[in-house]
Parts: sequence; C-alpha cells; structure tokens
Amino acid sequence: MRRNARAALAGASVIALVLGGTAAHAAPADDSPQEIFENAAPATVQVIGKKGGGSGFVYDADQGLIVTNAHVVAGEDALKVAIPDKGEVPVQVLGSDPCEDVAVLKLSTPQDDLKALEFGDSDDVKAGDDVTALGYPASFESDAEKQKPVYTSGAVQCPNVPADPSPTEPHFSSTIQHSATLNPGNSGGPLLDSDSKVVGLNTLVNPEAQGQFYSLSSRHVRSLLEPLAAGQKKNDPGWQVLSLEDPDAAALLQDPEDQQTVADIQKRVTDAGKTGLLVYNVVTGSPAAEAEVVVGDVIMAVKDTPVATMADLCDVLQSAPAGSKLPVHGMYTVNEGSTDEAGNVSKFGDEWDSQLQLSNK
Repeated sequence: MRRNARAALAGASVIALVLGGTAAHAAPADDSPQEIFENAAPATVQVIGKKGGGSGFVYDADQGLIVTNAHVVAGEDALKVAIPDKGEVPVQVLGSDPCEDVAVLKLSTPQDDLKALEFGDSDDVKAGDDVTALGYPASFESDAEKQKPVYTSGAVQCPNVPADPSPTEPHFSSTIQHSATLNPGNSGGPLLDSDSKVVGLNTLVNPEAQGQFYSLSSRHVRSLLEPLAAGQKKNDPGWQVLSLEDPDAAALLQDPEDQQTVADIQKRVTDAGKTGLLVYNVVTGSPAAEAEVVVGDVIMAVKDTPVATMADLCDVLQSAPAGSKLPVHGMYTVNEGSTDEAGNVSKFGDEWDSQLQLSNK
C-alpha cells in the first residue's frame, strides 16, 4: 500500500510527491454531502508550487493559517494558494514535519471575510459513519483561479488504524480508513463528518485495494498545529529522499529517463550489498545543504543508526532534540566525480561522512 504519486527527477534532481483525495457521504439525518460541500468549500484552498501542489484548508481565519500535507509543500521555494472567490495569495511555510506529513502555512497578506473550518473529534468517528472530503484533484483546467474544489462521498471502514504505506513513506500512527475516493492533487484536503467538522486530513491511497483510502486523524493533526505554527522544522532537514528498498521507487517518477536513473542506482547499490535513502532534492540554505548533502547521495546512516527506510530516518529525527548535530554517513552515486580537498576524485560507491545540524525549533 502506498500513496498515488506524481514525481519528476530532472537529472536525478527533483521528485515532487503529489497525492490527493476527495470525499465521502454525509449521514442523511444530518447535513447532506451537498450542504457539507457548500459549508466547507470557501475554506478549502488549492496549494500551488513550482514542482507540484495539492489541497489544504484554513483552520484559523484571524491569523490566516492553513494546514496541508508536508509532502505537498516539500522542496518548494515559492508557494501560493488559490482561495475560492479570492484568487491566488502567496503563503509561507511556518512549519513542516515530513515524519508526520503535516505542514502549516500562513497567508502573506490578510484576507477579509476569510472562512475557516472547525475541527471535530476523530475519537468519536465509528465504522460505518458517512464522511465527506474536499479537495482539488488533478484537472485539465490549467488556470488555477478557475479550478473549484470538488467532493466525493464514502463511509468509514476503520476509525483508527496505523499505516505503513511503503519504505519511502513514514509510519502513520493514526489514520481513518474510509471509502472516499482520493485523487492526485487532493492531499491535504479535509475529511468532514456529517456536522461539517474536520475529522481527518486526506493523505493516503491504497492502490492495491479497491476503495481503500486514508486520512490522518484530526486528533493527531491538531496536536501538531501549535508547534508547527510556531516554526517547528526539527524533523525537516531540507532534503527529500526515497528508499532504495522500495520496489516502486522508480515508479514514483514520470519521466522514463528519470525512472531508469533511479532503477540503475537501485540495482548498483543493491549489487554492492548496500542500501539507504536516495537524495533527490536539497533545499538551498537548509540543514542538509549546510551539511553538504547533494542530489544523488545515498544516506546510509544517521547518528550511527542505519536508515534504509523513511520510518528508520524518522525514528532518529523524532528522538533527537532540536538543534542537535547528528553524524551522517553516506555514499556517492550519480554525483561521482567530485574532488575533495586532497584532490581525490570520488567514485560510485565511495563513502563519506558529514554533520547535520537540525533546526533549533
């Protein structure tokens, strides 16, 4: 099980994971799906980046705060959101946690009459409950300002289930499994109960099971909002990685040449009896960039702990205090040929060591 994703690795440089989903049915005794949609659509935004995008929703109108998935904004140096009937507005990422796949954005300019959604209690959700999800699925419409949020409907299958989608994805401790159809581009959109309250953040698709989708529980998401809004980025070194143990790693890419590049790296590293996390993007000025980690590196260990999967990496990052300096051990792949201070030229498989200093928040 893993999320549907759209990605691009230009010369082994960038992958932008984009997932999504739309919604589920509201209980007939309460608001209808159409009523829920009309209530929630004004607060549901389209997140637009240079590499990809997704969905999100306003949860604090006074401060202009928006919650979305971390993978929607990962690797982006400029972001904006399209708000229904208000057009496009630049946003900044206040905090992001790839290990939880949650990020908080802030509108750069205040907006009058901004609508916000209210959180419900995901602990009250039961199997069989109707839910409705909103978002901006991939569309033939190229003009973001003309795109509109859409909804679909379904029922809760399991109200609280952990999820391990793939070696490239983190471990999700609390999700709502439901039958609401999630489409690429709808990641970060709200999953609502029959009272139009948010009970989940749309995140995962299981392509191996028909009609099986996952939203991060509102209880878990709400526990992360305050630290993220305060600037927490400890678990976000500024790199994007995929696991070389993921059999679908190459399939995350769109371009056939990029797919072949990743497949070749996977085979050569595996044939050498090694494994790790392939770096496909590094944000300028990030802790990863300061540690001189570059695209094409394979991260093999962090803090003397082998990291073959995203869950392995997150175990290390989540247990480390903010501001920690962590030893990183890796190897060269497509970035072979660099020269060190002694004039030695690196070869494929040569290993290196560096120090990664996490954000102090």
